[in-house]
Amino acid sequence: MAYATGETPEVGDYVKNQWEQPGTVTRVHFAQDEEDLICIRWDDEGLRLLFSPASEYMLVFRKTA
Repeated sequence: MAYATGETPEVGDYVKNQWEQPGTVTRVHFAQDEEDLICIRWDDEGLRLLFSPASEYMLVFRKTA
């Protein structure tokens, strides 16, 4: 499952959660029959999340190659 905004997660994406807390995606785990999971490095250097559902986040910015 994609982000709440519909895009497929990618490493390096800049996202925010429902509380507007911003962070960068550091890992993505794609699951065939389940939700895609992502790891986040928060901007405030808080605890890094170990895999949470991508659908709980909104894409803010994505670097293009």
